Amino acid sequence: MNSNYIEKIFDKPRNEVKLSDIEEYFSTPQEESSVIEFKSGEVEINDIFKEITAFLNTEGGLLIIGAPRESKKNLGKNVIKVCEGNLTYSSFKNKDWLYQKIASNIVPTPTNLKIEEFLTENGNIFLIDIPQSLSPPHQCSSDGKYYLRLERDAKPAPHGIIQALFNKRRVPLLSADVTITEIDKQNDKLFIRIKNESQIPADKVSFIIDIYNVADVNSTYKFSLQEDVLGNKFSMSNHTNQVLVQIISLPINLNIKHFDKDYLIFVAFWCRDLDFDFKYFTYSPFEKKIVTEATMKKGRLLIDELKRIRE
Repeated sequence: MNSNYIEKIFDKPRNEVKLSDIEEYFSTPQEESSVIEFKSGEVEINDIFKEITAFLNTEGGLLIIGAPRESKKNLGKNVIKVCEGNLTYSSFKNKDWLYQKIASNIVPTPTNLKIEEFLTENGNIFLIDIPQSLSPPHQCSSDGKYYLRLERDAKPAPHGIIQALFNKRRVPLLSADVTITEIDKQNDKLFIRIKNESQIPADKVSFIIDIYNVADVNSTYKFSLQEDVLGNKFSMSNHTNQVLVQIISLPINLNIKHFDKDYLIFVAFWCRDLDFDFKYFTYSPFEKKIVTEATMKKGRLLIDELKRIRE
């Protein structure tokens, strides 16, 4: 999920914001809100992790490092805290250093953070644009706590909310499809594709392919003939270090020799954030089409389909 808090607050594209825009912004009293947090240049790095974690776990926001020191202002009967005046420069090295520190101290590592840096002889100013996370909750490694943004503050999250965030966490959606082309009367060419149908990247993808009711399998992947309670099969298991996104799939090519009878292609898959799942396809050489297609949760049971093709 992309954010654009810098653009919203400074009313210009992120990469066009200048140091003078920040100075002008703080030329008048500015209050923090549920989506804006100010930190002076003297802030400790661990406090930065806490604030970023809180934004990730709620609706996102903008963190400004190098803001003027906070002061109190009377507003009618109320006393409010504002930042106004001269910027206070940070000793943090640069945005690459900040990215590394954030990635090492927040779990899971946040993605799509945007950091704009303003490096000067007096020190540095940073704008950190933080999107609402697609994989909450995030934990601050330095103290082991989960934080939420509540009005103007980062507060430790109660257990019930943490559990709700875990239930909300979005995960990849893996699936598979197969294209079958006849080579001759006893041989077919199969193209199996394992794909990710969600916007969430799939990391550490593993897969199993079983082919039932065929005479032989030829592929660059190593298939072995195995005895199975469901019937003899040619089987292969493997994994990939490639991260699967919507535009990147995992192609698997193989040739099979069949008995001129229906045969079944079973494709199982899982990854770091997704449990085991599978999809199978039954192909009829006679009809030259897929006659049955099902998943672990939907369609004809695998055991029933295997019984059918063996009859």
